[in-house]
Amino acid sequence: MIIDSHTHTGQIFYPVGKNRVSNLPADDLIAAMKKYSIDYALVSSIEGAEFDSDGQLAPPDKQNPQLESFHDLLSFIERINGGTHSSNFPSFYERRGAPSNRGGVVSRPSLKALLWIKPYTENPTPALEQFITRNRDHIAGFKMHPSLSRMKFTDDRFRPYLDMARKFEMPVQVHTENDGFSDLKYVAEIASVYQDTDFVIVHMGLNTNNEEGIRIVQAHQNIYGDTCEVKHKNVIRAIDECSSEKILFGTDAIVHGIDTYAGYLPLVDRIRTNFSLEQAENVLFRNCQRIFNLPLC
Repeated sequence: MIIDSHTHTGQIFYPVGKNRVSNLPADDLIAAMKKYSIDYALVSSIEGAEFDSDGQLAPPDKQNPQLESFHDLLSFIERINGGTHSSNFPSFYERRGAPSNRGGVVSRPSLKALLWIKPYTENPTPALEQFITRNRDHIAGFKMHPSLSRMKFTDDRFRPYLDMARKFEMPVQVHTENDGFSDLKYVAEIASVYQDTDFVIVHMGLNTNNEEGIRIVQAHQNIYGDTCEVKHKNVIRAIDECSSEKILFGTDAIVHGIDTYAGYLPLVDRIRTNFSLEQAENVLFRNCQRIFNLPLC
């Protein structure tokens, strides 16, 4: 059993992130998971990115409102999981006359949504609360990306969403890199305030030696790390020093294409070789299952 706690899909009209992605087809994610035997994934939509790769705010007519993006994501997830989303209307691209990226129905693997919020351009609304209440079974938590919202994670505009996460008892996945927006120290500061909310610091500090990330995961009961873009030796160190119950398997699939998982197979083997069966299972699926309240595997 493998659960990928960190995957993406979605289409936007502007490139985002250092990889300058703008189209991550839903059917490619499913193809990747099937090719590499990934059983379950948490998926967020890149449509939550408010700023492009050059740090420019995307024009309003190019951005998909977050609630519409959430509807699109759940429509895809429910088709994959074998259900029918109650508000299945045309996707963002389809509403603008372009072909959709959404894949067809398959029985496996399974998915749950992480809602990638847009705190720079939008505020939480009663409609969002109603949406979460109606679709709670298909939503695992929130995704927050301070870098692509160009806001420090300590910015007060994140607080209403963090309050909502607390209300719904949902974990929060946070992009981390020391760029003045997603700094690890900011997540530690917020996690100290929201001690009853779990936080997963993806990348454990992108493009760093991960020492600060490991230290923060050790020091905070409600902060966990993931393996995405982390050197394999640092993943092993994080498991050793933080315990196997504090690290989640995550990959950023399919940012590097259908074969994103090829780069993680040696890590999976290394985890299984270096640790007991119980410890390996904690990292590869049980931690994600527990923290995000996924169905029993």
